[in-house]
Amino acid sequence: MPYKYKIAADFIRHKIYTGIYRPGEKLPSIQTLSKELSYNSDTIVKAYKLLESEHLIYVFSKSGYYVVKSEVMVNKRNAVIDMVTACPPDSINPYKDFYHCMEKAISLYKKKLFEYSSAQGMLELINVLVKHMANFQIFTKPQNIFITNGSQQALYILAAITFPNGRTKVLVEQPTYPVMLQVMKCNKTPVVGIRRTHEGIDLNELESIFKQSDIKFFYTMPRYQNPTGFCYDSSQKKEIIRLAKQYNVYIIEDDYLADLELDTKADPMYAMGDQERIIYIRSFSKALLPGLRLGMAIVPKELQDEFITYKRSIDLNSPILTQGALEIYLQSSMYKFHMQRTKKYYKERMDVLRDACKQNDIAKCYIPPSGIYACLDIDGVSTDFFVNRLAKHNVLLSSTTSCYIEGFPHREGLRLCVCKTDDDDIRKAIKLISHKK
Repeated sequence: MPYKYKIAADFIRHKIYTGIYRPGEKLPSIQTLSKELSYNSDTIVKAYKLLESEHLIYVFSKSGYYVVKSEVMVNKRNAVIDMVTACPPDSINPYKDFYHCMEKAISLYKKKLFEYSSAQGMLELINVLVKHMANFQIFTKPQNIFITNGSQQALYILAAITFPNGRTKVLVEQPTYPVMLQVMKCNKTPVVGIRRTHEGIDLNELESIFKQSDIKFFYTMPRYQNPTGFCYDSSQKKEIIRLAKQYNVYIIEDDYLADLELDTKADPMYAMGDQERIIYIRSFSKALLPGLRLGMAIVPKELQDEFITYKRSIDLNSPILTQGALEIYLQSSMYKFHMQRTKKYYKERMDVLRDACKQNDIAKCYIPPSGIYACLDIDGVSTDFFVNRLAKHNVLLSSTTSCYIEGFPHREGLRLCVCKTDDDDIRKAIKLISHKK
């Protein structure tokens, strides 16, 4: 049973979306709404505070609460359901807290934030990250951490540099992060694919590829993979690490959603294997703010000189102001509370998605316990058909086709992103998907 303040918030939210409460209009007083809903005034205050945190309403001192004027309030029934955009909703975006951290960073570091800095990254942030990463069972030294403009820059550099094993090809899961395929194409790096399902990969096939295919490194997202949401279990991780060591192959572990992990025993591969053979990267964009464009890479010593040379050729340093703000944010309680709220949000979205697929008899789907992506296999109909048909109903979907190497055989599939959806959005989208005609 939902809390009463959430029921009250839903009541007000519905009236905003349907235009009963219009932009700029003053909302009913706490006492008036309390009588109308038969709830006490504290419950109404909590409901208003929740809607204020979602930026649907604002408070004017000594006057009351008003509907936000800058929001485009449309009938919810005709609004776009976006299952493509990987951007946290306003309700959990920590930009107010992060803005405070930016102000604090300017006050604390002053002109240092506006001067040239080390290409490796701001030392204060790196030192904080050493302690922060220990919470994920990742233990390293400051000299091994490099701050990048998102994980994408780290991937680009790693694709371009020469590895000590002297090899040239990169192995990627199929499907995989589409930006990684673009990175390989821009670097003219030859790519080999290995099929990945919700059960993992064929380890015998992996060994055969490692043995015969001149593999420089294996790029993998062990948990909450983009585009599928798939997760490796511990035994698969260990066997991948063992085979990589046996055949002198490096591993790039992209742990972009480590913050959303629900299983405290699910260690990253970096914590389980040879740290001189595993490059660990992660982004702070997906779980915090997409425009933050800060990532980190833990790079083995023998790769560091060439890595930093390439990074300097791309930019002199990653943005210092956001590095300073991130350092303050990670040290504060803001990070802890934000992650608690974010984990809860994405778990609830996946629970609703799982239930909706079950209710509509969609069996060929993979819904992870958390994360931002899930996937559906489509039989007998092209994904373009689904994407185009649902677009006519204001539902935005994306195919997994762009996540495959050109020519790699694959099934038709849909990638579902839950970032910008609410419960009703998810149920409506899945119901429309279930009707194939």
